[in-house]
Amino acid sequence: MSEMWHSEKNDDGILRVTIDRKDRPVNALSRSIMEELRELVRSIRDDSSIRGVLFQSGKPGVFIAGADITEFEDLTDKAAAAEVSTFGQRVFQELEDLKVPTVALISGACLGGGLEFALACRYRVASTHEKTKLGLPEVQLGLLPGWGGTVRLPRQIGLIDALPLVLSGRQLGGFQARSKGVVHEVVAPEALASVGEKILKTHHEFGSASKLFRQLKKPGWQKFIEGISAVQKFALKKARQQVMAKTHGHYPAPLMIIETFRKGLGADDKLQFKIEADGISELAANPVTRECIRLFFLSEEAKKPPEELSVKFDAKELKQAAVLGAGAMGAGIALLLARKGVATRLKDIKSEFVARGVKTVRDLLAKDTQRKKLTKRQAEEIFDRLSPTTDYRGLKNADVVIEAVVEVTDIKRQVFAELAAATNSKTVLATNTSSLLVSEIARDVPHPERVVGLHFFNPPHQMPLVEVIRTEQTSDEALAKAFAVVQRLGKTPVVVGDCAGFLVNRLLGPYMNEAGFLLAEVPDPMEIDKAAVDFGMPMGPLALSDLVGLDVAAHVADNLYEAYGERMKPAAIWGALKQLRAKLGSQPKLLTKGGKAVQESVLRSITELRKSNGSASGARLSREAIAQRLVFPVINEAAICLAEGVARRPEDIDLAMVFGTGFAPFRGGPLQYAQSIGIQKVVDGLHELAKTHPHLAPSDALVEYARRGTFADASSTAKGNNNSVETSRVAG
Repeated sequence: MSEMWHSEKNDDGILRVTIDRKDRPVNALSRSIMEELRELVRSIRDDSSIRGVLFQSGKPGVFIAGADITEFEDLTDKAAAAEVSTFGQRVFQELEDLKVPTVALISGACLGGGLEFALACRYRVASTHEKTKLGLPEVQLGLLPGWGGTVRLPRQIGLIDALPLVLSGRQLGGFQARSKGVVHEVVAPEALASVGEKILKTHHEFGSASKLFRQLKKPGWQKFIEGISAVQKFALKKARQQVMAKTHGHYPAPLMIIETFRKGLGADDKLQFKIEADGISELAANPVTRECIRLFFLSEEAKKPPEELSVKFDAKELKQAAVLGAGAMGAGIALLLARKGVATRLKDIKSEFVARGVKTVRDLLAKDTQRKKLTKRQAEEIFDRLSPTTDYRGLKNADVVIEAVVEVTDIKRQVFAELAAATNSKTVLATNTSSLLVSEIARDVPHPERVVGLHFFNPPHQMPLVEVIRTEQTSDEALAKAFAVVQRLGKTPVVVGDCAGFLVNRLLGPYMNEAGFLLAEVPDPMEIDKAAVDFGMPMGPLALSDLVGLDVAAHVADNLYEAYGERMKPAAIWGALKQLRAKLGSQPKLLTKGGKAVQESVLRSITELRKSNGSASGARLSREAIAQRLVFPVINEAAICLAEGVARRPEDIDLAMVFGTGFAPFRGGPLQYAQSIGIQKVVDGLHELAKTHPHLAPSDALVEYARRGTFADASSTAKGNNNSVETSRVAG
């Protein structure tokens, strides 16, 4: 009995193969399943009565999600990695070599090895289902497509179009895939089987089924130009320049992908397959790949409800929701809910505010329609799930209400008091605050056990992380339902304790604040951002300050200082910039347009501050030293959070910082990085820095972790710290 390939032949000689892996919620290609596929393909080859094959999934929302990545977890031997690649290539080559026509009927996720399987079929038809996504995301795991993807995709759509898809790991909807030439047609899910049969029938009658498909061919001149070797080499050169500008060479996978394509130019299939396998061999054992795979497993694990919850809530049971606050964040959250089939009310206090939120939703849907991520009908169906309002009517049946109003405690308390009266006793009340204590917001709610925090990151439709904040009073029922909301939205949840800044902003605070201290010390302030980017951050702290806005950053900084005392005391430059704002009458930007230099007005503030400190010239620090000044305080605060129980595991901290701030993924997160260089090195570095910067003294928690040599098993670690942590503000 096959684990995944279930076949049935009808009287017309059509073999229908249903792809349904019984032991997993998704279809994934393991070694044993690939061996089964090889046997199936050979049986088809040897059976002259079979006239065509239809491959369809038996799992709603999934075609083939990709290779079983668990088999790559311990694959560090180059020869073994190359063998895995070569074996998969040969199986798919046998599939491609079948004399009878094969059709992949794709509905749901068709990713990685799944798309490589589909590319080996003669024809591909995708459904209009919103879960239909096609792509080769291996680069996000530090790998490249290793089962023929770098050979068949450019053969199908051309190198110029294939290159950015493989380098980005971008996932295409059905219509996007057709416009690129990845699939031949897009039809409604219920029409897949009949269209597949028609393709086979037409193929037998005419030797090809191409007349059935809408032709989206490139102009002949364009295909000719794209096929010129010099043009292809130029495209590869430009791609390399773009990759280096974006990743600064920290990630070997995109560079290996470019090299694989370059070496394959003009080569036959056999050599191209070998080049691809050689690339897999080199990448599989790379430390960066190991960290990328580790983060993948952490993100998958994070999507499972905490084991200690006494109750569970099925995300599919989420039917109705409401969002209070129609600003950019609130409108974005409401759209997320509506896209997932949840009837959602969007409320604000004034009709013009609501109208602005509705426009935000319409604009986002219009962009997705233009990019062929949605059809007009799908966009209309999503919009119809949204109910704009200025009152609380209709909230009695809501499963969850998410508040996203202004970041003022008194206003939020008033909103929650009103919500308590407007909803039923089982409605979960969630606040999207970024730094205020959830328990303080819930103070006037008669039943605070149903209040949680759901901290979305901006923009909510793009950022993958949501912090789920549990107070000391939050019930298991409320936490389970809040967790299910995040699951339903397809985001990555991390459960954290209730404290000022929660986890991500609390750790980001020292990073941003230290940049303020460095502004007053480093001769060339741009070296601060350059050091951060060299370390692996997606952008420097100065650019990040401009992105989030100095007012927002100052508000969070003030909250953190109030909560945690001297180690979070804002750098003097932030006060100077507040004075500058008063002079300018508007919020100043740190950097000039394009982020290439510091604004002249800001430089003058820095110069004045240095003079008042008696250090007009600034200190000369290497980029490595600057990076340590930025990152070591993050590690220190992370150790305190772990010891206090704000985060349950060091892995949760690493995942939250990578997904929430972009903390150098190839370094695995702040605690994984500290572990890799030695926790004692961080302690020693902070001790040295504290001689001139007392706020950088290592905490008792970090010193204890260094003594033990690991961040594992936080329960046995000393809970104290020598920097005045207010542990009473923390709920486990």
